[in-house]
Amino acid sequence: MTADDELFDKYRVLKKKAKKIAQLLVNSEENIIIVTLKDPDNLCATGILLLNLKEQKIGSHVIYANEKVHIEKRIKTLDYRTIVFIGLSLSEIPLDILKNSDKKRVIIHHELTKKELEKISKENIEELSLKGISLPTNTVSNAGLCYFISTGFNGDYQKYSHLAIIGSLAKKQVNNKNQSLIGLNGIILEEGKKEQFLTVTKGTRIAGRESQPIHLALKYSINPYFPGLTGNESACTSFLSRTGITMKDQEDEWRNIASLSSEETKKLNDGLISILMENKDHSLSDIKKLIGPIYIIENESKQNPTRNIEEFLWLLEGACQIGKHGLALAVVLGDRENLFDQLSSNLSDYHGRATLAIDEIAQKPEIIEKKQYYRIIKGDTILDRETMSAIIISLIESKTIPIDVPVLVSLKQNEDTHLFVHESPLQQKKGIKLYHIFHKALNNKLVKKLSKEGDSFEVIVETDNFPDLIKNIEETLEYHHEGTKEKREEEKEKSGSSTKKQTSKKSAS
Repeated sequence: MTADDELFDKYRVLKKKAKKIAQLLVNSEENIIIVTLKDPDNLCATGILLLNLKEQKIGSHVIYANEKVHIEKRIKTLDYRTIVFIGLSLSEIPLDILKNSDKKRVIIHHELTKKELEKISKENIEELSLKGISLPTNTVSNAGLCYFISTGFNGDYQKYSHLAIIGSLAKKQVNNKNQSLIGLNGIILEEGKKEQFLTVTKGTRIAGRESQPIHLALKYSINPYFPGLTGNESACTSFLSRTGITMKDQEDEWRNIASLSSEETKKLNDGLISILMENKDHSLSDIKKLIGPIYIIENESKQNPTRNIEEFLWLLEGACQIGKHGLALAVVLGDRENLFDQLSSNLSDYHGRATLAIDEIAQKPEIIEKKQYYRIIKGDTILDRETMSAIIISLIESKTIPIDVPVLVSLKQNEDTHLFVHESPLQQKKGIKLYHIFHKALNNKLVKKLSKEGDSFEVIVETDNFPDLIKNIEETLEYHHEGTKEKREEEKEKSGSSTKKQTSKKSAS
């Protein structure tokens, strides 16, 4: 059996489980509560379920997960019999709900561990995940799992394929070399293409390629970040002039990247690649990410940011950063007028602030303080709470900020200090994970709140306690590094003494 055959067999098992959950929801005699996390993948997953339930004329209510106490209070207030959790681990779900067999409970989470699955089976809870059928967690996203559930609701489930693909891109479920989708996402894409809900072309992968004039798409480009262009409108217009690309058409209307001819697209790509290559730390594989698959949603209007899937994702990511989750979900559900316009207005300001800050940090490398075992940016004068994580991830992915050591960004806000932390892959390989240090600080009440997403996490600490926290981090990192160093020296000494013994034996013989 080939790897593809094995994947398809497991896909059939997954789809069968998904249809079983669809049947459970269809047979629900009362309204349904959906408890979800506030990020693009889980919002798209929630949207798919809500749209299906609406078609089935089943009432539903959404709760955004904050803390266990908040979830428990809201569920008790609403008192629904069927509860669906999307993207939550078991530790984030109140114990009373997990143990309450009077309610129908469904957990949808592509990253559930085997230990969590064992606990779920004991509590008679329905789940849809990947580990139970020996699939890697990057095989499909939560939105993809909900897409498979929708196959049990109606015959034209392919119309939700774009939301599943947004989820997969949000979770970076792509081949790093050519940016094509991996795992079961390829099946979802093919179904969407077959029913003409999606088309795929190849082109310049910049958010704003459909909806923004070319110079503004470059100005607001956060990922990729273009040194000298991002945040600088006049530099973008000069760049386009040098490359010979006209910014307006014959009717004096602004052109977008999607409207460029193949020759103009090549000129644009060549110019942007040369800018990226000026940073010697930028790997060729990272630069190649600029050109790749462009996913188009056919039933969306041209020049709308929801027509291009990556631009749609860009919009949702921004909405989540500024806390407009309700507006983001409304757009996922199809609003393209009132709430959509409101969200676009908010995001215009957000992206403007983010790109200006990126440009300022990149132009002033002294802002990034290099400590012995980490780097830190004190962002009180240049960052704000809404933009800080997007800015730092952009600068890290563009190699403007190296991550040979962890990167910390602090921001004072009222009585608290917010700390954004990005782990160093090099340090993680050595077993040094800052998250464990902060989690211990949380248990010791030195930290008020801790939330994790991939290799990054955010911390809230009382400003008065911040110096003690930093001192704690420095001491722990020093212990890890020096301990590792001492261990190496001990091993060298042992190795050296062993070699001496062997040499003396040979001499004696």
